[in-house]
Amino acid sequence: MHVQIRSLDFGYVTSTGDEWIFRDFNLDVQSRSLHSIVGPSGCGKSTLLRLLGGLETPVRGTIDLVGTPLAAQRVALVFQDPTLLPWWDVGRNVGLGVEFDKERSALYDKIRSFNVDRVGLRDLVRRRPATLSRGQQTRASIGRAMAFDADVTLLDEPFVHLDAITKRRMWREFESHWQLEARTYMLVTHDIEEAVLLSDRITVLSPSTPTSVVDTIEVGLERPRSIESMTDPGFRSAVSQVWEALEAR
Repeated sequence: MHVQIRSLDFGYVTSTGDEWIFRDFNLDVQSRSLHSIVGPSGCGKSTLLRLLGGLETPVRGTIDLVGTPLAAQRVALVFQDPTLLPWWDVGRNVGLGVEFDKERSALYDKIRSFNVDRVGLRDLVRRRPATLSRGQQTRASIGRAMAFDADVTLLDEPFVHLDAITKRRMWREFESHWQLEARTYMLVTHDIEEAVLLSDRITVLSPSTPTSVVDTIEVGLERPRSIESMTDPGFRSAVSQVWEALEAR
C-alpha cells in the first residue's frame, strides 16, 4: 500500500496564536517498503504517525493509501509505550488482532503461539502485563503488531525500552517478519543505526516547526539483512548521510 501525503497542514490553537506542526507537508512512502522517519525531538514525528493512524485530523491536505488492499486491516499503530490490556494475559494480548478477525479466527491459536514465540515470551504467555518488566511488555506489543494483519503498520519507537541484546534480537525477528509479510511500514526512531539497518528509505525532518523534509536517503543494502550488515561500507555510508542531513540545519 502506497502512502501519499499531500499539502498537509496540522497545528494547534494556543494562547499566542496558531502553532503549526506541518504546513504544506508532502511525503511518499512506497508500497511494501520500510520507511523510517528521523529528526530532533519535537519536530512532529509521532504526530505524523497519529495523523496517518487517524488519531488526529488534518486541518487541510490529504493522506491517501493507494493500492489494492491485501490485509484485513488498513492501518495498525504500535505506540512507544506498550498499550496492553491489563486484564488479559500475554497470549491474548498478542492475539488481539486475530481474535476478532472473522477470516483468521480459525487460525487464532497458531498465529498467537507463533508470534509469542517470535518475541521470546513463551514462558510468560499466561502472565498479565502488570507482572512483566517494561521490556517484556514492549516485546508483547511488538508481537501483537506482527500478528495483526494490516496493510500499513506505523511504529513509534517500538524498540526504545529494550536492552541492547533484546533489541538486536527484535531487529532480526522484524527483518524475518518483513520478509514473510512484505507490507508497508513506517518507523519513527532516534536510533540512526536502527533506521539504516531496517529501512529502505529514511526521511529526515527539520528541527523547527512547521516541519519540512530535509532529505530522504535511499538505503542500498541488500535484503535479507542481519547484524553483520552493519559492517558493510554501504551501511556506514547511509549512516553518514543521515547524520549530515540531521546536522544540516
